[in-house]
Amino acid sequence: MPPFVLVDGSYFLFRAYHALPPLTTSTGLQTNAIRGAISAIQKLMRRIQPSHMAVIFDTPEPTFRHALSASYKGDRPSMPDELSQQIPYLHALIRALGIPLHTLPGAEADDVIGTLAKRAEAAGYQVLISTGDKDMAQLVSDKVTLEDSFKDKPMDINGVFEKFGVWPNQMIDYLTLMGDASDGIRGVPGVGAKTAAKLLTEYGSIGGILENVDQIKGKVGQNIKDNVEGIALDHQLASIVCDLDMGLSYEDLKLRDPNVEQLRQLYTELEFRNQLQSLDHPNNPNNSVYKQNSQVIEKSVHHAETSVTADHAALTSVDDQLGQATYHTVLSQADWDHLFSRLSTAKRFAFDTETTSLDYRIAQMVGFSVAFDAQDAYYIPLAHDYEGAPEQLNREIILAQIKPILEDAAIEKIGHHLKYDAHILHNHGIELRGWYFDTMLASYVLNSVATRHGMDDVARLYLSHFTTTYEQVAGKGVKQKSFNQIELEQAAPYAAEDAHVTYRLFEVLSKKLAEVPALSGILHNIEMPVARVLTAMEENGIELDVNFLDQLSVEFSTAIADLEQQITALAGQSFNVSSPKQVGEVLFETLGLKGGKKTATGQYSTSESILEKIEHPISALILEYRGLSKLKSTYTDGLQKQAHPDSRRVHTSYHQALTATGRLSSTDPNLQNIPIRTEIGRQIRKAFVAPEGRVLLAADYSQIELRLMAHLSQDEALVHAFNHGQDVHRRTAAEVLGIALDDVTHDQRRQAKAVNFGLLYGMSEFGLIRQLGFSRAESQNYIKQYFQRYPGIYEYMQRTRQIALEQGFVETIFGRRLYTPDIDARNMMVRKGAERAAINAPLQGSAADIIKMAMVEVDKMLPKDQAKMLLQVHDELVFEVDADIADELALKLATVMQSVVKLSVPLIVEVGKGMNWDEAH
Repeated sequence: MPPFVLVDGSYFLFRAYHALPPLTTSTGLQTNAIRGAISAIQKLMRRIQPSHMAVIFDTPEPTFRHALSASYKGDRPSMPDELSQQIPYLHALIRALGIPLHTLPGAEADDVIGTLAKRAEAAGYQVLISTGDKDMAQLVSDKVTLEDSFKDKPMDINGVFEKFGVWPNQMIDYLTLMGDASDGIRGVPGVGAKTAAKLLTEYGSIGGILENVDQIKGKVGQNIKDNVEGIALDHQLASIVCDLDMGLSYEDLKLRDPNVEQLRQLYTELEFRNQLQSLDHPNNPNNSVYKQNSQVIEKSVHHAETSVTADHAALTSVDDQLGQATYHTVLSQADWDHLFSRLSTAKRFAFDTETTSLDYRIAQMVGFSVAFDAQDAYYIPLAHDYEGAPEQLNREIILAQIKPILEDAAIEKIGHHLKYDAHILHNHGIELRGWYFDTMLASYVLNSVATRHGMDDVARLYLSHFTTTYEQVAGKGVKQKSFNQIELEQAAPYAAEDAHVTYRLFEVLSKKLAEVPALSGILHNIEMPVARVLTAMEENGIELDVNFLDQLSVEFSTAIADLEQQITALAGQSFNVSSPKQVGEVLFETLGLKGGKKTATGQYSTSESILEKIEHPISALILEYRGLSKLKSTYTDGLQKQAHPDSRRVHTSYHQALTATGRLSSTDPNLQNIPIRTEIGRQIRKAFVAPEGRVLLAADYSQIELRLMAHLSQDEALVHAFNHGQDVHRRTAAEVLGIALDDVTHDQRRQAKAVNFGLLYGMSEFGLIRQLGFSRAESQNYIKQYFQRYPGIYEYMQRTRQIALEQGFVETIFGRRLYTPDIDARNMMVRKGAERAAINAPLQGSAADIIKMAMVEVDKMLPKDQAKMLLQVHDELVFEVDADIADELALKLATVMQSVVKLSVPLIVEVGKGMNWDEAH
C-alpha cells in the first residue's frame, strides 16, 4: 500500500520560484513558481502512486507564534508581487488536478502537516512528508519519513541522525539551542549546530542540559544560564503543533478525478501548451494529469476517419473534439447540389482554401471547405491528383457556380487570413467580396502579443483546441507533400477542421470584441478594410529597372572589393572578411584590440554593437563592408530574383498580424528596410520605376509621431510650434538652450532632433548620450532642461508608464490596446525597456492606425483605371498614376490623408512625383 503523502506546498512554491528563470505569459503573468511546483508534485505522484495525499500551504494571517514573539519571522522580506500573483493559479491547478489542498488561518503549514501526519500514523498508515524544511525532522518516526522532492532524498530516523547528529525526538531542542534567524528564533549565543548536537548527545535534552548547566564550562554554559527564559520561548516557537482541530477525515484526503474543463481553462490562461495538449491525449503514458493511482482515466477521443473511394462517393462524417462537429467530404454531384443549395441561401459562412503552395502568386486551388455553424463542416476536394485518388468534382465548373456567391458583398464571409484566400480566388478569376470577419485579425486586435496569430496558435489560446497541423498530414522537410498529393482520408478532415475551427473562433472572438467596442471598431473599420486594400496592392506590385539594378550590383561589387583590400591592409594579413570567426580572431588576437567577448561557442562576438565600440578604423570599414554586402545580396541581386520574369514587377507580401503596435511589415521582398537616409539606399530606390506614360507619387506624413506626441501630451510649447508652422527641432534647441530661433546652429538643431525622436522611439539615457555626443553630465543636463521646457511631454511619459503598470496595456487614440507584459518585470533592464516601449506604443500605434485609415479612404477615391496604390512603407504611400492626372491627384491625396483624423495640431502630407521612387520621395 502506498504511503499517505503530505506536500509542503509553501516550500514547493518558494523553491520553484527561486530555482527557475522568470517565465512569463504573453500578458506578463509570471509562471515559474506554478510550473516548477506542479511539475515537482506530479513527479512525486508518478513515483509514489498515492491514493491519499494533501498539499498544505501557509496563509497570510498571523499565527499564535507571532503573538508569542514580535520578532517571529520578522526579518523575512515581504513576498514579491511576481510570486504572490502566482499563488491563486497554483491553488486552482492543484484542486483541478483532484488533489486535496488545505490551509488553516492562524496555523502554519507545518502545524497542519504535523496534525495530519500524527493522525495518519496513529491510524497505522505510513506517511511521506515532502519538504525541504529541517523543522519537520521532529515529525520523523518509524512510520513518518521526510524527503525533499527537489532532491529525491528520503530521511528516516537514522537519516535524521546522520544529517543533524541528533534523533528526531531531539530536533525541537536542537532547533531551540542553535536558533534560526530566518524564523526569528534567537537560540543560545555561541551555540551552533555542532555544539547543539554535542550537548544533546551528552545530556539528552534541554531539561538535562539545564540540570547540568554548571558542568558546562566557558561562555556556552554562561550563555545558557543567561537565556533560560529565551530558551523556553524558543522551544515553544520551534515546536510543531500536532493536535489542531481540522475537521477532516481520511476520506477527505483521497485523490479525486481531475476536472478537465477547469484544467483546460487554466492551462490556456497560463499558456501551458504541452499540458493543454495532454488533455486531448489522455492515454499518453507520459500524461501526468490523468495517470493517478496506477489508473488512467478513460476519455474518448474521436479521430477523423473519412472513407472515400471512387465507387462510393458519398458524404462521410466524423465526430470532432470541438463541440462534436460532423465533417463531410463532398465528392458526388448530388452531395454538391445539396451543399450548393445551402450556400445559395446562407447569409454567412466560414470559408477556407487548400492550395498547392503558400506562395499566393503561384498557388492553385486543390479544394475548399465551408462551415455554416459549429455543428458541420464540409470539404470539397477538386484537384487531388495522387495515384489512386478518387474522382472529384470539376474545379472549373464548381468555381464558376460558386463565383456569384463569393463575389456577393451581401453574403458575409468568415475566414482566417482572408487575404490569402482572396489571392487564391483571384488566381481563378474570382474577386472575393463580403469580407466580414477575419479570425486572424480579430486575435491580433484583441491582443497582438498574446500569441502568434496562425490558426493553430489562436485555436490553442481561445478554444483550448490543438488543431491537426499541416506537417501531421503532409510530412516535413524534403519529403513534405503538396496538398494535392495528400490522400483524402487525411486531407478531408484536416481541411474541414480549418473551416470548423474558423467558425468556432468567430463565435468566441466576436463576443470578446463586443465587450470592448473600440476594438470591434478597429477590426471592422480599419483592419478588415485594410486587408482588402492590401490584397490589391500585393496583386499590383511595382516595376523594377532591371538594367539599373545590374549596373548598381557591379558598382557594389567594386566597392566591396575595395573595402576588403582596405580591411586586410589594416589587418596586415589576408582573411575572409565575411567570416565572423576570422574577423574576431584578427581583431582581438592578431591586432590585440580591446572589447573582445567570446560567445558560448568559444569564438569572439563581432556583432554590430561590439564593432561600434572599437576605436580602430578597421571596425568602421568592416561595418561598411557588411552593410554593403547585405544590400547587394538583398536588393541589387535579390530583387531581380523576386521579380516576375515577364512584367518585371515585384510583389511584396504585407503582414497585418505581426508587429506589437499595429504597424504593417513586408517580406519577399522587405521594402521597409531600405536605408533611405543614405546615398546607397536612395540609389536602390531609383530601381523602382513607373512604366511608360505613368509616374510614381509618394505621399508621406510629415513628423507624424512627433505631432501625435503634441496631441497626446498637450504640451503647450510643442502644440504652439506645430500650429504656427515652426521648425520643431529648431524651436526645441532654442527652448532648451535659451537662445533665439535665428541663433540655433545646425549642430544644435541636430542635437534637439536627436532628443525629440529619441524620446519618441524609447531611446535609453545612454542611447541619447551617444546621439548627442555630450558627456554624461552634459547630456543629463540637456534632458533635464528639455523636460523643464516641455513639461507636458514629461507628464505624458510619467502618466503612460503608470497606466501601463496599472492595467497592463496602453491605447492608441482610436482605442487599440497595446499590451506591455514586461512592465513590472523584476529585471530592471527588461522593465525599463518595457517602460520605453509603453511610452512609444501609443504614438507608433496611433500613426499605424492613421495610415491604415488613410489607405482605406484613399482607395475609395482613387480612379482605379488611372491609378494604383502600390506600397506602404512606414508613414508613406506610393502610387503609380497616369502622368496627365498626377498633379491633380497629388493634391487630392494630401487632402484625404490629412483629413482622416482631427488632432490638436495639423497633419501634414508631403507628396512628391518622379519617374522612380527616389525622385518621388
